[in-house]
Amino acid sequence: MKKHIKSRSVKYGSVSLILTILALVAIIVFNVTLSLMATRYEWLYVSLSDNMTFSISDECEEYLAKYVIPEVDEHNAALSAAGLEKEKLTITFCDDESTIASEDWKKYVYDSVHQIKELFPDYVEIEYLNIWENPSSAREMGITSTSDIVCSFGDRHETMNLTDFYIYDSSYSSTPVAYNGEKIIASCLMRVTQKDTPICYFTANHGESFDGYEFMRTVVEAGYTIGFLDLFADEIPEDCSLLITFDPKQDLIAADSISSVSEAEKLEAYMNAGGKYMVFLSADTFVSGSRANLEGFLEDWGIKYSHETGSDGIEKCQLIKDSSNSLTVNGYTIISENATNGLGESVMAGLPSNNVFGNSTRITFADDYVKSADGSYIFTSNGRTRVAGPLMVSHASAEAWAGGRAVARAADEPFVLMAMSTQECANGETACLVASASVEFASDDHMKSAVIGNSRTITGIFKHFGRDNAPTDLVFSYFGSTEIEILTTKTANTVTLLLAIVPTVLCAAAGVFVLIRRRYS
Repeated sequence: MKKHIKSRSVKYGSVSLILTILALVAIIVFNVTLSLMATRYEWLYVSLSDNMTFSISDECEEYLAKYVIPEVDEHNAALSAAGLEKEKLTITFCDDESTIASEDWKKYVYDSVHQIKELFPDYVEIEYLNIWENPSSAREMGITSTSDIVCSFGDRHETMNLTDFYIYDSSYSSTPVAYNGEKIIASCLMRVTQKDTPICYFTANHGESFDGYEFMRTVVEAGYTIGFLDLFADEIPEDCSLLITFDPKQDLIAADSISSVSEAEKLEAYMNAGGKYMVFLSADTFVSGSRANLEGFLEDWGIKYSHETGSDGIEKCQLIKDSSNSLTVNGYTIISENATNGLGESVMAGLPSNNVFGNSTRITFADDYVKSADGSYIFTSNGRTRVAGPLMVSHASAEAWAGGRAVARAADEPFVLMAMSTQECANGETACLVASASVEFASDDHMKSAVIGNSRTITGIFKHFGRDNAPTDLVFSYFGSTEIEILTTKTANTVTLLLAIVPTVLCAAAGVFVLIRRRYS
């Protein structure tokens, strides 16, 4: 046996086997490095070119036929009855047609607009305005650039910029990664034809710091106009169709010996009249402690944010970690699941189930809310009934951490990441309060992804609020493959192990086979 082992054929065969394995490992490491570099520096995205086309989808055609064209018909019927000439939807490019048709970025929009005109030739017309030759017309329409595009109908018009039609990489703002043309055009045509424009107010006197452009754009695309509201100084206007509080750094002001104003009472009056209110908080929101007045108001609506008091007596917010279903190695950017019963089942029906919550805390339900057979939590007092329930929850593998230790596990019951509470009001309206356990849910990175469902889910919630014409089915198209964006840490680790082990084992087996064949041949 020793003679066989020491033979030259065995010795050289072993060296060959080792070199083969090392070469294979080097190739795998190179491929992984190249993939990371390609993702980091956008090598996977193809350049804009004349060969790429984006056809108007059936969903877009159906949306226009359902929410835009009937408004045009109704408007023109009134004009005809008054003996006036009918009007068309007009889309105006602020440059010469030859220039627009020859430049890639403009040509994609140009093609989309012409496809819409072909679908609805009796309703849409296209115009071209040279703003240098017609500066007065440009000023009247709020045009400031040849990259502006205007949708108009009757006496209403909205100006968009070419940059609005593209989704940009978060690190390099000048790098377009996707085309969002049909959604931008369709929602703009909807806004200039809708009879009433609802207003979404963001509260602004509690240290809120919000710079989520994509979230703002999602609000606008749903048909809202955006405003800002100082709850302390002003009453909530009657035209407020949606109110949003985003990551407040200070608490609501309560009536006391110093102030006669109670912001919580203003919110309560607004909600009891059928208001729609969204709150975005996260683990970081509570770094400096609880928000007693805001949390007291939310608890009246059945929603509680979880805190934990450690042995040191310091109150800490629970932070959700899920190493198996996370998009990041640290486990704090987690993928949720949709609620499958109660209130959430109906709201989330048809909406994406791969929503992402970063740096999330945990929501529970108030103690005086009784859990019903369908999973909802119900509270009745003074003839009024409020129903609360989860919209999105964690996977069973999640843990809640506070003070450096795990304080709860979702294996016992999934953690609630977004919840809703509703009430049928005396005026016949339905009040809706939605609370998110993550501020990062509305971040640009999560809202602009074609793979992650956050943007469509928010739009779907707006639709539940009564915005029937919110464009839930219109999505943007990436210039390259992005499936890797939604790989969980568990899946990524599994794929990495398979790519590292399976080829190595196969090559080792092949090497052993060759070695044995050479030995006995």
